[in-house]
Amino acid sequence: MVDFLKSSPLLISTTTKHYFNGPPRPSWDLKFHINWSKLISLLESANTKTIEQMQQDGSNPAPVQADVMINEFKIDNKYRHEAQVHLDKILKPYEHVLDPEWKNLKDDGINSEWVQVNDGWEKKEIKKTILYLHGGVYFMHSKETHRNITSSLAKITNARVLAINYRLAPQNQFPAALQDVLAAYLYLLNPSKDSGFEPLNPKNIVVCGDSAGGGVIGLSPWVDLTISMPSILNDECADYIPNLKWGTATIFIESQASEDCKEKDAVLAAKIKNQNLGPKIWHDSFDRPNGRLHFYVNNETESLSDLPPLLLIAGDDERNRDEAIYFAHRSAEPTKYKGPSYNAGKFEKSPFQTLTNTTLEIYEEMPNVFQMMEHACTTKSYERMTEFINRVTNTLNEPLPPSSYNYVNVKGEFSPLKEYHKKVLNWKNIGIVPS
Repeated sequence: MVDFLKSSPLLISTTTKHYFNGPPRPSWDLKFHINWSKLISLLESANTKTIEQMQQDGSNPAPVQADVMINEFKIDNKYRHEAQVHLDKILKPYEHVLDPEWKNLKDDGINSEWVQVNDGWEKKEIKKTILYLHGGVYFMHSKETHRNITSSLAKITNARVLAINYRLAPQNQFPAALQDVLAAYLYLLNPSKDSGFEPLNPKNIVVCGDSAGGGVIGLSPWVDLTISMPSILNDECADYIPNLKWGTATIFIESQASEDCKEKDAVLAAKIKNQNLGPKIWHDSFDRPNGRLHFYVNNETESLSDLPPLLLIAGDDERNRDEAIYFAHRSAEPTKYKGPSYNAGKFEKSPFQTLTNTTLEIYEEMPNVFQMMEHACTTKSYERMTEFINRVTNTLNEPLPPSSYNYVNVKGEFSPLKEYHKKVLNWKNIGIVPS
């Protein structure tokens, strides 16, 4: 009752605007418009709260689809230790600019849950499994807040979904979240004796994430944390994400978590700027008086090719659209799109040069993570995800089509990208923080 009373003014004002002024986009019904307004309200309240309060406010569980079961459990820390061994090798060239605190575990495991329908998954020859990472700007939300998405995926794809609560920033810095994700993947490959399933074939596992959840593993449209792309600052878009020209790390009321983050950031930024060892990852635009742009990681941009097959989905009205477009082209055509100008010389030395089979889909009139809301585009995107998952897990026994870049209108019709989508491919300031 209290929550209803708190939201009543928002419901009334949004309903009034919807019927008297029309929705922000023609295809949005009232329910879509109200949910969009609620997300705007949540994010706009950030400058009146501490990061800890924002994390608490953004933790309400989402409803679960009918006939879908949730089984909660904890992944043992031994998988984190195993993940650390792998990450130590991968990140060794950058260890001089990483905060080593990610290795200090403060809990006894990763809170996780299986999301599934009761369809005898354990007995199937191809055990389709989705490892799902929730979004939330790297510092909020949880597996519980995204149950509407994970339960929909489980029901529509006939797959079993593993969702985890990876460690959040700013209390946990990069690569803490990545360590948790890798630990969950290793758990699927070599489960504990009491897990109830046999080790999974990696070919049957699909990693899926929305917004920052995909960015945790570098497979999301949100991979440019330098906010250098044009669409991120475009106020004509109809996204609920606010203009982040100042980043996300400076919009909250000061608290213990933000103060600790600032102190560590100052030390780490100085190390990165003045490093003499390892790869040079600094650009003068990173040197900001307010420090870093985001809580999760210092100001930097990087993307990779040589990846498993990718399906990238973004809304045409979301601020991360241009990142999705450029990332898709860079993964599929790495010799042509090499990223930031200050990194171009490194490409020839990089092991990540192989073409990635990439499918990009930009959905008309849609904001960030539109799958949270009911719409024809939501339905179509779930259909496309299902088809992709069935292809990569060999359920269809059909090869993947070649890489493609597509625009999907509200009727579900596909066409090539529009000319305005392609402008970012010639953008000269990729990876350079706007002044």
